[in-house]
Amino acid sequence: MKNFCGNESAPYILVTRNVRFSNAILFLCIVNIAAAIVSTTGNLLVMIATSRTPSLHRPSFVLLSGLALSDLAVGLISQPLFVVTNMADFYKNCNLLSVSYRVYEYFANQLLAVTFLTLSATAVDRFLALKIHLRYQELVTVRKTLLCLLFMWITATFYAAWKIAHRSSAEIGGVMLCLGLLFVVLSCYLKIFRIVRHHQTLIENQIPQLGVQGTVPNMARYRRSVRSMLYVAGFFCLSCFPWVVLGIIKHAIFKGSTVETVLAARISFTVSCLNSCLNPFLYCWRMEEIRQAVKEQLRKLCVKSTGN
Repeated sequence: MKNFCGNESAPYILVTRNVRFSNAILFLCIVNIAAAIVSTTGNLLVMIATSRTPSLHRPSFVLLSGLALSDLAVGLISQPLFVVTNMADFYKNCNLLSVSYRVYEYFANQLLAVTFLTLSATAVDRFLALKIHLRYQELVTVRKTLLCLLFMWITATFYAAWKIAHRSSAEIGGVMLCLGLLFVVLSCYLKIFRIVRHHQTLIENQIPQLGVQGTVPNMARYRRSVRSMLYVAGFFCLSCFPWVVLGIIKHAIFKGSTVETVLAARISFTVSCLNSCLNPFLYCWRMEEIRQAVKEQLRKLCVKSTGN
């Protein structure tokens, strides 16, 4: 199908010819503008708080900062490019559309891939923290974690370039990779839950015999941290689910792009970006260390602004 610029090779299809679709696109643009502002502000604050709090300079929080960085880039780059591209579509600006779409596509694929990989690495990291426990600090260091983040960004960069060069095979590969990573994430958190429940059972059996005080509150706090991980993973899976389903339907039923699948892709992108917007609130709600660090940075910012 040709788009309105008459370029058969371009995968972008004009959907604003239809009034109903054009209204939907305008609504998606408004949502993305609002979400981009919240995502940029929230994730930047989380990154600043984490970097300026020495007690948070640990592998798990380095990965959390990596996730906040990818979410920050979504708000600063992907979502503004999404709006520019759709406005070029709406006003039929062929030249702007041709450039903005390709840049938007590249960064959207790269940042979504980074988010997938970082969340998967976070799940593995927290599973290892429970599984190897005593050797965790020796084997998992901040330096190794930073190198892991660098590797994931490089991998995501190659994937984004691959998708531009070989769209069909990259989309199929991307869906398969997403399903594989989702399996890794869910498997890790299921194993974490089993280990925590097993430890809790052992502690509850030992408390009446040993008369240990204070263990139950500690375990309750630990279980809360595990539930926080599950919330992060759960929101991530929900936000990516439409994209995975769309990829399967697109290749299994439609065998390519249609106006409907392009509109569905834009909706799926918006839904996935909402995860980047909600994550900072989730961190502050569920993680006391992050919440206190963010409060401290906000307090310093208020004092500084008042002093000026």
